[in-house]
Amino acid sequence: MNLQRLCPVYRKWLQLNPSHAREHRIAMQVQTQQAHQAGKYNEARSLGYQTFEAAKVVLTALQPVNDTIDKSIHEDILAFGTMAMYLSSLLHKEDKKLEAHQILQECHQQLIAILPLHASKPSVCKLIYAIQVALEQGSGAMPAEHQQALMLH
Repeated sequence: MNLQRLCPVYRKWLQLNPSHAREHRIAMQVQTQQAHQAGKYNEARSLGYQTFEAAKVVLTALQPVNDTIDKSIHEDILAFGTMAMYLSSLLHKEDKKLEAHQILQECHQQLIAILPLHASKPSVCKLIYAIQVALEQGSGAMPAEHQQALMLH
């Protein structure tokens, strides 16, 4: 499943500017949650797809590799995984089970694809593994024990 919910020009700009893409992702997460809480489910779903795509752009953008960026990498991976689970949950509520499953699958595949890039960073590998476990369970939320473990790293 290849999502294209963002304008291609804007998507390219986000790829070239990962820090702005992070800001965009955070703002979109808030808007998605607000729309969902307000009962605007179509809007929440649309914003959720855009947020998921922005999170994927951040995750796959070329960035400098150094130890100081580790915190950002953790946040990016966690945001991507949790957005996939949140969007999947929204889709399940609308009885769009196939789309929900496809989102989780896309997230899982993308995490597998980036794993070799972080092979020398055990904390990043543990985070990816924890998110993959949550994705495999197909839950709408990450298990509490994984959330606690992630906060320690």
